[in-house]
Amino acid sequence: MITINRCALAILVCSMPFYAYDVQNGKDLFDSSGCMECHTNEHFKSKNRKAKNYKQLFQNVEACRQSTGADWFDEDRDDVVHYLNKEFYKYDIQK
Repeated sequence: MITINRCALAILVCSMPFYAYDVQNGKDLFDSSGCMECHTNEHFKSKNRKAKNYKQLFQNVEACRQSTGADWFDEDRDDVVHYLNKEFYKYDIQK
C-alpha cells in the first residue's frame, strides 16, 4: 500500500508544471538576439512606450520574435518578457 501511495505521489509531482521564469536567460537572449539594434534603453523607459501593461509587453515581444525570426521556444519568449518587465516595466504579471 505504501508503494502504491509513493508511486501515485511521484506521478502527480512529475506531471505538474514546474517551469519557473529564468530572468538571466531572458537577459542573455535579449542581449544576444540583436534586440538593441531596433530598441534603445529609452525605448523601454519612455512614458510614450508602446507597452502600457504586462499583456501588451507580452504581445510586443511575441511580435518581435515573429518579425525577426528569433529561434526562441515559448519558454524563451517568456523569459525575455520577464526580464524586460523586471528591468524596465515592473507591471503586475497577468496574461
